[in-house]
Amino acid sequence: MPREGNDCMATTPPTPRLAPVPAPVPRPAGAPGATGTTAPAKPKSRLGAIQRGRLRVPLRHLFYGPCGVGKTSLGADAPNPLFLDVEGGSPQIDVARYPFRDEPGGHVPRVYEDVTAAVDDLIANPGHGYESLVIDTADALESLIHEFICRRDGKANVEAYGYGKGYKVAVVEIRALLGKLDQLINRGMAIIFLAHSDEKTFKNPRGPDYDRYRPEVNELAWGKIAAWCDVLGFIDFEGGGAALKGDESQAKRARGWSTGRRIIQLAPDAQVPDAKCRLSLPADLDLGLEHPWAPFAAAQLSAGDATVATLTTDIVAEVDRITGGDREVEFVTAAGTKTSFAAIQDLTAKSDASVLARVLAGLKATTSLVTQES
Repeated sequence: MPREGNDCMATTPPTPRLAPVPAPVPRPAGAPGATGTTAPAKPKSRLGAIQRGRLRVPLRHLFYGPCGVGKTSLGADAPNPLFLDVEGGSPQIDVARYPFRDEPGGHVPRVYEDVTAAVDDLIANPGHGYESLVIDTADALESLIHEFICRRDGKANVEAYGYGKGYKVAVVEIRALLGKLDQLINRGMAIIFLAHSDEKTFKNPRGPDYDRYRPEVNELAWGKIAAWCDVLGFIDFEGGGAALKGDESQAKRARGWSTGRRIIQLAPDAQVPDAKCRLSLPADLDLGLEHPWAPFAAAQLSAGDATVATLTTDIVAEVDRITGGDREVEFVTAAGTKTSFAAIQDLTAKSDASVLARVLAGLKATTSLVTQES
């Protein structure tokens, strides 16, 4: 039967329920749009601390040459040197050697980890008193690095990585070691690499081939070390060749000659392409037998003297700017210190370049008016 009443009426669909609105996520303090916060402070400018002039800092050296030319003797004459005798070639020279082990021959490292541990030891103990670290030689060090990476990676030799890949792996270790040596540089210790040289034929596309002197280090490793160094020098005996006089067979021959003088080349040429120097030194230096390091010591000293002289001149100019040229009055520096030309003159007379650089930076930041002493 048909239903009566509400059964014939259309039903009203239910009202849909809305998803709850999530609560706003609070922004971190200082974030853009955050309420109740201030913008981050503007970084303090370091422009007032800019220093001008050359700085007296330890340098990175590498000297290479044939056997017996005196590379180790040169390193031994460096300021207060400590030797890492990687090659074991220093027993007859009176030098300080790092003791890798307490046993006869313990001054020669057996594995690369010995070398890195020695460098870490020097970094951790900056009061050791040595001024130069001599690594004798770079090619012996490279051999230890090759042995280390092969032992670590389970390779029979460096060639087992594939064509050229093993040498790239070794460069990673060399880069890490140079980073450690930079820490010693920052602590006031000069670094001196020594290396053997070899003659390699250069395929000259513009003329006859000729021999070049190159270090006995893989080119990838050498490129990294050479770029890192400030001074790169080739050591050899002064000499040459003279053609023999006589018949045709003798005219094709030459006899070598040498003066016995040791010359270090600091500028590149066709036969010695790997040479450079960031000091004001001539292209060739005569290394004396008594003190072969003397030319480098003199050059670095003159560079330091020039730095002190330049800083002193700039300090006087800044004082004149602040005082208007009246050197009898006192004035207040940017740091709030009351001083005078006489006081600053006394300070500069007994300070090194690092102190003078800080004094100059403070004067450059000074904008106070000249104040007469009451």
